Amino acid sequence: MDIYPHLIKNGRFIAPSEAVLPLFTPALVGALGVYETILALHGRYIDLDAHLQRLFVSAAGAQLHLDVDIASLARWCAQLLAANAPEGLVRVLAVDLGQPAADLFLYQMHYTAPGPQAYEQGVAVILYAGERSLPQVKSFNTLTPGLARKAADAAGVHDALLVDREGHITEGTNCNLFAVAGGALLAPPVGAVLEGTVMARTMALAAQNGIPVTRRPLPAVEIPAWEEAFLTSTRRRILPLHRIGEHTLPAPGALTRRLMQAYWAWEEGEIGRA
Repeated sequence: MDIYPHLIKNGRFIAPSEAVLPLFTPALVGALGVYETILALHGRYIDLDAHLQRLFVSAAGAQLHLDVDIASLARWCAQLLAANAPEGLVRVLAVDLGQPAADLFLYQMHYTAPGPQAYEQGVAVILYAGERSLPQVKSFNTLTPGLARKAADAAGVHDALLVDREGHITEGTNCNLFAVAGGALLAPPVGAVLEGTVMARTMALAAQNGIPVTRRPLPAVEIPAWEEAFLTSTRRRILPLHRIGEHTLPAPGALTRRLMQAYWAWEEGEIGRA
């Protein structure tokens, strides 16, 4: 992980050597912490408010008290970007260090997007049996996604899709999944997955473009009936899938391509917004 040198803890800049957690902290053994990863391009954050609002929702779900408001946290994000570089992924962590309020750390990583070939031809994923605890909370408890990502790496594919105990596909290791069937966009039901900011933006763009969206369970046995599928996340934006397990898909399909174009246009507007 390539980290920029300037970090922030609770509103003040710290040296990298100060960004440490005690061995006995609840955040380490109990996974008592939540986080957000936010993309910055050309000196501007993409959907910053949505990310910070979700951080507060996750903190409430993890019973963490944040002794800061969104406006102050947004100001810290701006200061970090100004101190490091105009582009990158900024991670905001709320950590339970045994104090009445969670400690907040911010750091910035170098950013590498998937290559043009991934968007032109799609990527492959595998299925992995497992599910996250409290999926609506973006917490430090990422053991299941971490093991799924190792399985994907071993298989030489882009990612793994989690399949719950009922045989339903929920999400990727750090991304959301959409499928297309019968000309409609399909997504897992509310409450079954972490609602990503790009996922929410994709559904909003679908509504604006007259594309119907259905939220329902996505049984893995239905994959052969899918006409298209794609992943969404902060780093990937909208990334088409060309293979799920042994099943191949057109990538990108017509509806996926339409949403990709709509998303890129929206993002350009965010970057250019004064």
